[in-house]
Amino acid sequence: MKRRLLDLLACPLCGGDLGLHDASIDAEGGSEIVHGKLVCNACSARFPIRDGVPRLLPPDLSSIQEKTAGAFGFQWQQFTELYDQYEAQFLDWIEPIQPEFFRDQIVLDAGCGNGRHAYYAARYGAKEIVGMDLSAAVDTAYANIGRMPNAHVVQGDIYHPPFKRTDGNGGPFDFIYSIGVLHHLPEPEEGFDSLIRYLRPGGAMFAWVYGRENNGIVHGFINPLRTALTSRMPPSWLPAVAWPMSVVFQGVVKGVYRPMHGTPVFKLLPLNDYLYSLSSFSFRRNYNIVFDHLLAPVAHYLSHDEFEGWFRRAELGEVQITWRNRNSWRGFGRTRSGGHDGSWGKGKTEKAPELEA
Repeated sequence: MKRRLLDLLACPLCGGDLGLHDASIDAEGGSEIVHGKLVCNACSARFPIRDGVPRLLPPDLSSIQEKTAGAFGFQWQQFTELYDQYEAQFLDWIEPIQPEFFRDQIVLDAGCGNGRHAYYAARYGAKEIVGMDLSAAVDTAYANIGRMPNAHVVQGDIYHPPFKRTDGNGGPFDFIYSIGVLHHLPEPEEGFDSLIRYLRPGGAMFAWVYGRENNGIVHGFINPLRTALTSRMPPSWLPAVAWPMSVVFQGVVKGVYRPMHGTPVFKLLPLNDYLYSLSSFSFRRNYNIVFDHLLAPVAHYLSHDEFEGWFRRAELGEVQITWRNRNSWRGFGRTRSGGHDGSWGKGKTEKAPELEA
């Protein structure tokens, strides 16, 4: 943990300022605080700093949050590596946002996993990038990005973000993004609303979520398998199911979708754009994707109108809702530049054509 991170942090219970106590500096040099504790000046709540990560979780996580944290913590402690191809995937997820958008911005990655997206936010010149995750994935994220000069990792809850707020004027972040996380919350829109409260006036919010449209295979096969079996298994048992499924999956995307691309037959294949996008991935990357779909205790698949409603009810402007691979949704919007009297421009939404059930 870098000492200047205190400028952004606050008690997740009461919002009070935090004081640093018993700090232990990295013995290998540098200024990273590897151990210590943070104490709230208002309510006296105490939070440990362990292995470079401030652990700012509220004490009353629900059972489903604890199960979700356990599942994804296990995943990202198994799939620790960062691939060069992650950059193109990240930029595709956040389209039309470009690397220069990050320059000199204070950014929050809400649900950072192993840090693969925050790594690029840091490289793109963010003034500060904070990766936050509920789970033990923060240990992997810290190993991957924690010593980058503009990167920080925090263990925290999206419903109770441990960051400072200014009454009536939002929080410290210029940009908050959440990729593939909100749809795993018990109440996704509540998580979305919680994050928006920590944007500066005129700050930008981006989210990517699973789409309800064009996901018939998921609704008919993957979800029933996940809810009935795989999400109920201890995560350490899941490879017994996920690995053989991944062998078949890799054969299909490499042996069917890749050679069929550009032919009339390709248009008839289910999930054609999405599965073709995975045909260049290594087996281990696709194994991670299969593992991810089978692991989650909760997974919501949102229609265009449901997702757009989040932005409308939050009174965001410049809203853009667009397809990704015709089976998931990207959403971008901004808070008003100065309270309810502020202004923002018009956005656009992209309706889902030729929807399947």
